[in-house]
Amino acid sequence: MKKIFLLLIVHFALLPAVVIFASLGNPSKLDCSRLSQKLCIVLSPLNAQTSIDLDWKKAEELYAAKQYVEAADVYADMFQYGESAALYYNYANALYKSNQLGLAILNYERALRLDPTNEDVKFNLEFANKMKTDKIEPLERFFLSEWMESLGRLLTSNQWAYASIISFIVALVLVLLYLFGKKVWLRKLSFFSALFLLVFSIFTMVYAFQIKDYIENNPEAIVLAGSVSVKSSPDDSGTEVFVIHEGTKVNVLSTLSTWSEVRLADGNVGWLQSSTIEKI
Repeated sequence: MKKIFLLLIVHFALLPAVVIFASLGNPSKLDCSRLSQKLCIVLSPLNAQTSIDLDWKKAEELYAAKQYVEAADVYADMFQYGESAALYYNYANALYKSNQLGLAILNYERALRLDPTNEDVKFNLEFANKMKTDKIEPLERFFLSEWMESLGRLLTSNQWAYASIISFIVALVLVLLYLFGKKVWLRKLSFFSALFLLVFSIFTMVYAFQIKDYIENNPEAIVLAGSVSVKSSPDDSGTEVFVIHEGTKVNVLSTLSTWSEVRLADGNVGWLQSSTIEKI
């Protein structure tokens, strides 16, 4: 009977891992965000990896020679192999040096989405944001929303998923201790610890899916045009309500034909041409 019970425990321990990673997609792609190397390509052919190394070295040499536009072009071509926080970061650096502020901020933001704890990316993004023309004061937000958002930046979606799976497995081990333990204090400790870890596992699993959904369907975009007139309606004849400039982040609320309705951090809303922005 105990053997059957143990088999059931193992089954339920492995099932969440399969379900979570099947739903989150390719984990190795997201794990690339935590690597310091250039790219993470699963089962890539040797010649492909050689091409990556050569292109990476070429881009570094061009950057060192202050040929920033050419270096940016090489980094851009490397996205055909895959993506990583390191690639977005280096690409953004080359773009910034070549005076393409909007594209630089866009790619720093993308690097930060893949690696939210990278201090170099945070520093460079903050520095680039100081170069923007627009100095927009954001609306005050409910402290719980800010806390949840900052919590999400601590780990990637896959890392939250790992935390959920590990917590669940440890909780099941504690359940075994509770069921088969002989000492009362050990059974009590196992019971309450298992209960806490099960709740934590559920919380982190939900959080992992929320972060994944936010990354895939995020409404944020960066203004790439030098200066953009924002209208009161999706029409060239609409009244100009305000003007924003390259590098400003907006939230895309809706789209209509070639127009996008956007909201700024200060709450201002208007319509602009979709071609002037690019989603993060």
